[in-house]
Amino acid sequence: MNSYWLNFPVADIDQTIRFYEGIGMTYSGGGAADGRVAFKIGDQVLMFFQKDAIARNIGRELTDGHTANETIVSFDAKTNEEVDEIAGKINDLGGKLLNEPHERMGYYGIMFQDPDGHLFNIIVM
Repeated sequence: MNSYWLNFPVADIDQTIRFYEGIGMTYSGGGAADGRVAFKIGDQVLMFFQKDAIARNIGRELTDGHTANETIVSFDAKTNEEVDEIAGKINDLGGKLLNEPHERMGYYGIMFQDPDGHLFNIIVM
């Protein structure tokens, strides 16, 4: 195997673009007309697909990210200030900041939910 990426179902591709560009991720292609959009963080790719299309593709029902999650994706930030800056944008962009920036277990960071309920951490390691 050479690489990996993560696929996320979303309700609204345009909202997904606004949210992830707003918190500083790099747009890498796609859009609402394509039913998918890609973002890059370093060399890693995050793919977001229109929820009904990905459900048909995998042949099963998807959970609502607002009520059930099995995965939390974590990102490493360079500084506490970077975490603070992103934290200040999340609610305005349609996400939900689940805790204010804080230090815990030797790491400074936040946890948030994107507009579709997917869970993420951003921490300074």
